[in-house]
Amino acid sequence: MTSDNDFSAHWLSDAEIPLANKFYRTHKFRGKARRHDPCMVIRDRQNQIIACGCLRQLTGARLLAGVAVAPEYQGQGVARFLLRSMGEAFDDLTFTFPYRHLVPFYQSLGFAEEEPQGQPSSIVDRFLTYQKQGRDILVMRYHDPADS
Repeated sequence: MTSDNDFSAHWLSDAEIPLANKFYRTHKFRGKARRHDPCMVIRDRQNQIIACGCLRQLTGARLLAGVAVAPEYQGQGVARFLLRSMGEAFDDLTFTFPYRHLVPFYQSLGFAEEEPQGQPSSIVDRFLTYQKQGRDILVMRYHDPADS
């Protein structure tokens, strides 16, 4: 568990995954947490879940997905706290598909834009599916700043 004074970060056990899905449904977010995929939540001082993110285990890669913050907590650094806390699980096979306007945010956390070509097929296939749905997204890959 990681914490700052107002929020705490927790990896969910498989049995707790339904809590993440309840958070997504309550706030009408697209995300879905799956058993056996690492999922982290941020809780406020009242122990309420206010943010969530998951690492989808794919063949040859992991996809950071379902990053969401409750509307009343947006703009307060909660997403940054979530992703920094999740960062302990990131490696150079961790990808994400942010919307274009979020690229600077993800760059500040160690992700770099990548061409889809040449990435693991599990990443490319999913990316192309999402793009066909009309999402203005791109492929980003995590690069550990300690390796630079």
